[in-house]
Amino acid sequence: MLKYLSLLAGMVLVGCTSAPNLPPTDTIVAIKPIDSGIIASSAKYSYRFFRNGVPQEYQRYKTFYDRFHQQAAGVRVNFAVESHEVTAEYLVVMDKRKLDASQQETLVKQYHATPIDGDRLGVVFKASGFWSSSYAPELAAPYRLEQPVVVAINDKTQTVSTLGAIALLPLVPLFPLYMMYGCAKGPCI
Repeated sequence: MLKYLSLLAGMVLVGCTSAPNLPPTDTIVAIKPIDSGIIASSAKYSYRFFRNGVPQEYQRYKTFYDRFHQQAAGVRVNFAVESHEVTAEYLVVMDKRKLDASQQETLVKQYHATPIDGDRLGVVFKASGFWSSSYAPELAAPYRLEQPVVVAINDKTQTVSTLGAIALLPLVPLFPLYMMYGCAKGPCI
């Protein structure tokens, strides 16, 4: 009896491991602007970010982009995910050698730029939204990027794996049946 209970407990523990919903990276191939924000799409997933939560952040980014996009050395994008909610952190890496002293001062004071190393500064922008499966019209030619953008995904979603769901289902009827079998053979324990 103890052997069967140990086996059942082991199956439940293995089945209750967490499994992320999204891969550790994704490649954004299309960006579609909409009235309320933007939709960034990969081949499998769409990430929808809305202005209504933080409209000043979008204006801050637009002003920054208009003024400094030519000095940007690159971007790093990270999506923090929990369930279907996504927070995007967009780090724009600025090459200090392409900036004069006035521009560097503006980046630090106005955009809270921080040093990444001796030659680069980083400016962070954030947006909130949710993810879902990709929708073909959002991947249409007018929205395709010339160069896809790889994003890192930190998925904090905890879900029960399929094995866990299977292991948990028989728990309810298993114990009463075992008790009835034990009582039929002898005294109930």
